[in-house]
Formats: sequence, structure tokens, C-alpha cells
Amino acid sequence: MSYPSLDSVEPILDTLRDLSADPSSSTSTGNAPSAALFARLKAVNRSSNATTSSRREITAEARTKINETNLGLQNLMYERRYLEKEIEKCRSFAFIYQDVPLHSLEEFQALAPDNLQGPEIAADEHQLMLNRLAFELSERERLEAKRRALAEERDSILTETKNFQAEVDKLSDPFEEIEKLTRELQQKIHRLVPPPPTVVATYESEELEATQPEEDMSLADLPKEESPLAT
Repeated sequence: MSYPSLDSVEPILDTLRDLSADPSSSTSTGNAPSAALFARLKAVNRSSNATTSSRREITAEARTKINETNLGLQNLMYERRYLEKEIEKCRSFAFIYQDVPLHSLEEFQALAPDNLQGPEIAADEHQLMLNRLAFELSERERLEAKRRALAEERDSILTETKNFQAEVDKLSDPFEEIEKLTRELQQKIHRLVPPPPTVVATYESEELEATQPEEDMSLADLPKEESPLAT
């Protein structure tokens, strides 16, 4: 579509100015030239209006695209600031593994299986830390299982010891009865058969000890008495 330029409108305007300045020339030549000029000027005006309307539409479309682009840029800037904040939060977040005591890198390299270490894994710090945590978890699970087994073994030994002590305590009662019967038998024998003086002194000392508060004694601590029948 061809648009009228200012050069094509200027001659028409000049002719109209001349006719308005010299009306005699217009009457001599008639109204045909002026009517043609007005018709041409109207055509130029309509063309100018159409051009203006078209240019306005183009400008509106361009402004709409610019606004959409600007809105998209603002959204991207907002998303960028949001992601930067989230990245900063992640970097400053105190992960629990930072407080967990781990095997040193040398111990990890010496104890860990081959599938958890290697040149490629050593070059990747993130994967290396994940493998160290996995190894630490497996080691702690192994040690916990060993601790539970030892605790069960300890409890079993304690139970056996208590049972054995209970059996020993049961055996001490008959020995006490035997000791009591032995003392009564000795007293009866002393009344029936007078013992020698040395035996009497020994018997008196034993009676004196018997009147004192008794203390717990084992069978190995009981005194060895001499039977009066041996004399």
C-alpha cells in the first residue's frame, strides 16, 4: 500500500493558495481546477487518515509485544531472585551430617568396599560424601548388632550365675543343720564321757565363741574339731 508523502501534497496546497490570493484567475478558468484540487486533497486526506489508523494499529501491536516482553522479563527477574534466595538457604542450611562423627577419609579408603570408592567417586565431592555416610551407617548397624549380641551373652551369663548362686544357697542349709546336729552330739558326748582337761578347755572356748554373735562363714572357714572319742 502506497502512502501519500508531503511532496505530493505541497503542490496542491500551493495551487490552492494561489487561487485564494488571485480569485480572478479562478473565475477566468472556471471552477474545474479548484474542484479537482479539492477532490485530490480529500483523497490525500483519506489516505492520510487510513495511514494514521494503520500506523496506530502497528504501534499498538508493537506496544503489546513490548509489554508482554517486559512482563516476561519481570517474571524472569522475580524467579531469578526467588531461586537465588533458595540457593542461599540451601547453602546456609545446617545439615545433620555435619555434626555426625564420621570415619576420616584415610579410614574410609582403608575400610570401605571397592564399590563405594574409586577415582571417579573421589573427584565428585557430593558422591564421596554420600558414600561416606552410607559406609558410616553400615558400620554403625554392624556395631549395634554386635553390641546387642554381647548384651544378650552378658544377660545369659548373669542368669546362669544367679541360678548357680541360688543352688549354692540351697546347699548351705543342709550344712548348717549338720553343724547344729554335730554341736548337739558333742555336748551329749561330753556329758556322758568326761573329756581330758585339754579337751575341756577347747570345749569351753568353743562354747564362748558360740555365745558371741555369729557371722556368715563359708564351709572352708569352719574350725576343725578333734573328736573326744579319739582319746
